[in-house]
Amino acid sequence: MVQLNNFPSRPMHGTYLNRVATAVPDYECHETFLNGLPTILPPEKVKRLQRVASQSQIQKRYSVLNPLIGEADQDAYYRPGRFPSTGDRMQTYRKEALPLASRAIRDLNLSEDELEGVTHLIVTSCTGFYAPGLDIEIIREWNLSPSVRRLLITYMGCYAAISGLRAAQDIVRSHPEARVLMVNLELCSLHLQESAPMDRLISFLLFADGCAASLITADDDGFELMEFQSSLGLSSRDRMQWMVEDQGFAMTLDIRVPSLIQELLDREKDAIFNQMSPDRIGMWAVHPGGRAILDSIQSSFDLNQSLMEASRAVLRDFGNMSSATVMFVLESLLKQRTGTRSEPGMAMAFGPGLTVESMSFR
Repeated sequence: MVQLNNFPSRPMHGTYLNRVATAVPDYECHETFLNGLPTILPPEKVKRLQRVASQSQIQKRYSVLNPLIGEADQDAYYRPGRFPSTGDRMQTYRKEALPLASRAIRDLNLSEDELEGVTHLIVTSCTGFYAPGLDIEIIREWNLSPSVRRLLITYMGCYAAISGLRAAQDIVRSHPEARVLMVNLELCSLHLQESAPMDRLISFLLFADGCAASLITADDDGFELMEFQSSLGLSSRDRMQWMVEDQGFAMTLDIRVPSLIQELLDREKDAIFNQMSPDRIGMWAVHPGGRAILDSIQSSFDLNQSLMEASRAVLRDFGNMSSATVMFVLESLLKQRTGTRSEPGMAMAFGPGLTVESMSFR
C-alpha cells in the first residue's frame, strides 16, 4: 500500500469521480406502505397522505424492512402500539448497513489491486450510528488495509455526499497517489414514528433506503471535480430539522423549504456559478429532495425538462435516500456520457441549516 507521508510535492492536478455504483434493498415498499397506513393512522390522515403521495411523482421506494407495517399481532416492524425504540432501530441499522454497503462496493467492480490501493475511506450517513462502525466493518469485509485513513461524515443530512466529494478533492489535491473510496449509506425507513405530526408523516412518504459507492482519484477518467460552494441560510435554519428522539429520528420539513431554497440560491447565484451563466451548464445533478424542490430549481434557472430528467428519474424510481441520492443522479449522468469533454455540470444538494452544497464538474 502507498504510504501517504512519502508523497512528493507536486503541482496542482485534477480530481476525478471515476466510478459510481448504487444499490437498494430487495423490498419495494412504496405501495405497501400506503396500503398499510390504515393500520396505524386514523382515516383523515390516511386520505391526506394518499393525496400527497399521488402528487409526489414517486413510483417506487425500497426498504430493508419486510414487512414494513402490520397489525398488532403480525410480524411487522411497525405495529400499532409497538413501534421500536431508538435503540432497537440502531440495532437494525447495524444489522442491515454492511450488507447494503457491500452490494454497492461490489458493483464498483474494483480489482484486488484496486482494493489494496485504497488509501482513504469516507462514509456518510445520518440514519444510524454505532462504533466500531460501518467504516471499520467495510475495511474488514473488503480486506482493505488497516492503515486506510477514515473519515465519517455524519448527521449532515441530504447534502453530505457533496461534502464527502469536497473532502475527497482536498485529499487527492494534497496527495496525487491517494485513492478514495466513498460510501453513502442511508436507511431512512427505520424512522417512522407513531402518532407523528403530519409534516413528519409527509416527509416519510419521500424517504427510502439506498447506498452509493464511489472511487475518486487523480486518474483522468470520469467527471473532474471543480469548485465547491457552501451556502447557509441562517435565518431559515429551523425550517428543516433532523432530531434524535426516543422513538427514532424525527424529520421536521417546513412546507416553505422549496421556496426558501430558491431564495437562498437567488442570493448566492454569483458565488455558486462563479460568473458562469446557468444556461451554459449541460449537466445537472440536483438532489431530488421532492417534486416541489425539483420544480423550484428548474424554475429558478429556467432549465428545460431534459436537464432535470436524471434527477426526476431517481425521485420516481427510488425516492429520497438522503445523502446517497445525489450520487444516484451522478451515476446516471456518468452512464450517459453524452456531453463533450469540456461540457460543464452542476451538482446541488440541500439539508438542515438551511444549507445548499453545490459542486461544479465537467
